[in-house]
Amino acid sequence: MRRSHYLLAGAVVVTGAAALVGNRTTTPALVRGEPLAPGRPDLGAVVEPRSAADPGAVERDPGRLPAASTTAIADLIDLDRRELTADGARYEAPLKDGRHAVLTLDPTLQALAEKLLSEARAPRGAIVAMAPDGRILALAGRRSDPAAKGARATAEAPSGTIPGPAFDWRLATDVWAPAASVFKLVTASALVAAGVDPSDKVCFHGGLRSVQESNLRDDKRDSRCESLMYGVAHSNNAILGKLAFQKLAPAELTRFAHDLGVAEGLPGAELRGTAGAIDIPAARDLSFAQTAAGFSGSSLSAVGGALLAATFADDGEQPMPWLVSSIDGVAVPPPGKRRAVTSDVARAVGRMMQATCEFGSASRSFGRHQAIRVAGKTGTLTRTEPFYMEHSWFVGYAPAEQPEIVVSVVLGNPENWHLRGHEAARRLIDRALDLDRHGSARPGHDREKARAGKTASTRRVGW
Repeated sequence: MRRSHYLLAGAVVVTGAAALVGNRTTTPALVRGEPLAPGRPDLGAVVEPRSAADPGAVERDPGRLPAASTTAIADLIDLDRRELTADGARYEAPLKDGRHAVLTLDPTLQALAEKLLSEARAPRGAIVAMAPDGRILALAGRRSDPAAKGARATAEAPSGTIPGPAFDWRLATDVWAPAASVFKLVTASALVAAGVDPSDKVCFHGGLRSVQESNLRDDKRDSRCESLMYGVAHSNNAILGKLAFQKLAPAELTRFAHDLGVAEGLPGAELRGTAGAIDIPAARDLSFAQTAAGFSGSSLSAVGGALLAATFADDGEQPMPWLVSSIDGVAVPPPGKRRAVTSDVARAVGRMMQATCEFGSASRSFGRHQAIRVAGKTGTLTRTEPFYMEHSWFVGYAPAEQPEIVVSVVLGNPENWHLRGHEAARRLIDRALDLDRHGSARPGHDREKARAGKTASTRRVGW
């Protein structure tokens, strides 16, 4: 006999039928009764944004996924209260229209993501784990600040008090954190496309915590010469700011931000939210250089970070995120991918991400001594609104040569740090790839892969 439970804000409770809720959207939309994509079942009516130039028309760009394309499926799945089978192998969700969906979420990785957010104790945090084809394996968010008044908490707070820590998955799909140095991946892509060789040297001074006017041009204080790869790996702001100022036009950087999806709504149909937002200065000045280095002008959601990393994991093709594995026993095929950047650009940036983990800013968690090579990017930036928070990012994928898992972690914390973004990502990657604490495969792991009859690039992680 199968027993069913409901997962409410990270805690299992036995209760009645779940109310169906969906994420909010503020985009004026026109509803069309079209299929989501070739080969995908019609999950519901497609909602597409109206054109700003013609309110009665629908914008269509075959080279880019619709910025706010969603379907009614986002309103049919209750992610706040999910039905869980007793064997823990999968999440199931009754749909409002009477159908029954099996979700792509991996119970093991989902539980670990929520555990890591609890251990981090950050006022705001979000974690996403995704397969390279866009399957969402973990989607978790947690808040413990006054803004949590409207969120579902793990325990009811007394009337008139601030609720305790609450799991809120919308923190993974909403933009609330600056992109910080993760945006350097966009700048590096534009620079490589503009002809900058990742190994060419550029002379600089400073750049550890700022970009100043003196960093933009050759200066007598330029005492070191390093490459673009070094600049990305070590998050050196002077290198990225100088190269962007000298080699890029603001329109080029803006185009790459759109091409890589960090200035769009979430693509696909099963999650409502935003990948990211940009405000790049139109003039090529100090503000533009600071934006290119990630100090200002860009923000990112955890899902947006995962999609960005997934693009470099797959030679420049970006997947659409999807959350439904099957409906009424019929498998739902992947919704497809789109070309975001060329293979050459993606591979060059991917090598910079590997350098970040081997000898750069993430080497403490992913050093060369590890059995599995990881490609990723860290980011750290402090904001004072809505309150003082330092943001710690990590986006990446592993193994670097044949990616099986994509992760995105963002933590916002004003005080003592219990866990950094790259530390949480390391534990999630280890679990996904079934590694022990020394970075080696656990006994029987290779035999299990052989029995499954799947290659490293297509194995269903953690199931």
